[in-house]
Amino acid sequence: MSSDFAFWKRSTGKPEDVFDGLAEGDTSDLFASSDVMRFREGLLTRWPDLEDVLEPSRFDLEEEPGDEEKYVLLTLSVHQLDYLPDILDRAKKSGLVGFSGVAGEPI
Repeated sequence: MSSDFAFWKRSTGKPEDVFDGLAEGDTSDLFASSDVMRFREGLLTRWPDLEDVLEPSRFDLEEEPGDEEKYVLLTLSVHQLDYLPDILDRAKKSGLVGFSGVAGEPI
């Protein structure tokens, strides 16, 4: 069992629509921000095991290198849910917003 959480800086769409678009690989509603990149790097520094559950993946970035500044999508396993309070705190400090696929509501 896993739980999906997406984070971004700014978008033109509603959070639930942006989240659904990310599931389809559509990032057209998102704007790039260095804050997203710093958030991503901070997560991977703190929890290297997130690399396997983080999107865009290295493979995705080969096709769309600009996406690493647009969003972070995490598919957290049950044991990784312990990270969530700190992840949410880091997102807030980075000025990011997002959506919880589990709760079906904005973060």
